[in-house]
Amino acid sequence: MTGSLLQIPLDRIDAGSDRARDLDHGHARALADSIEMQGLLYPVLVRDIGNDTFVLVDGLHRFEGFRLLGRAEIPAVLSDKATDDEAMLDQVMANLARRMVALDFCRHLFMLKEAWMRLHPGASAGGDRRSAGFKSQSLAFDPETREPIGFDGAMAEKFGLGRSTVKEAVAIWAGLSNATRQTLHGTPLAAKKTELKALSELSPVRQAKVLDQILDPDSEASNVAGALEALAGGVSEVSTEKRFKAVREAFGKLPDAALDMVVSAEADRVIASLKRLGHI
Repeated sequence: MTGSLLQIPLDRIDAGSDRARDLDHGHARALADSIEMQGLLYPVLVRDIGNDTFVLVDGLHRFEGFRLLGRAEIPAVLSDKATDDEAMLDQVMANLARRMVALDFCRHLFMLKEAWMRLHPGASAGGDRRSAGFKSQSLAFDPETREPIGFDGAMAEKFGLGRSTVKEAVAIWAGLSNATRQTLHGTPLAAKKTELKALSELSPVRQAKVLDQILDPDSEASNVAGALEALAGGVSEVSTEKRFKAVREAFGKLPDAALDMVVSAEADRVIASLKRLGHI
């Protein structure tokens, strides 16, 4: 019965491979330790596909935690969704409610849009509002215009986001190549939406070269702009030369009184530098 708590054998549940969230083995191990100490706080969500077989909708790491502990069964709640796309919406929305890095946020919204558009095909181009098919779709409508709200508007309303935020996140994931997505996973760049956006606007070949620059421990480039500058034959934004030019320009514009304040504040370092240079 939908909504009832069941004990389902793990070998009857298909975790699937095309999931909105990748398995983090370290997180699964830590979760297994937590489950062993205090039990499972939230059951997993599954969909019944017949023949005493189920598909995992939400709870991949909890499922893996039980598997690592050697448990035969796991507490589960049945989803009321009838199709894979409807179940995918549940899975992605559950993940979006959790805190996640920018890369995962973009991925989830992209997958959510794909599933949402398959479930609401009439919303993409307006559809034939007189058709029974269009009328049967569970679309949200603007209370003033009575026009169907598109994906960006529907998600913005549901999660309290700006429409531009939703649209940008989807565009970022779409613009990143598969190789770039895999390389970014687990790196500091994955948490920086502005860097992801800059990467997504480059060609796949350029994305690979930029990432090579940023992730190279011998490179001074720490962001997309710096890597592009280095690839163009210039220096990166974090180079000593560029910092020197910026500081020298700023010093040149300082009135004497302001310069005296800066020198006074950094007197020990200024004196030490003058001694290294042989001026005193």
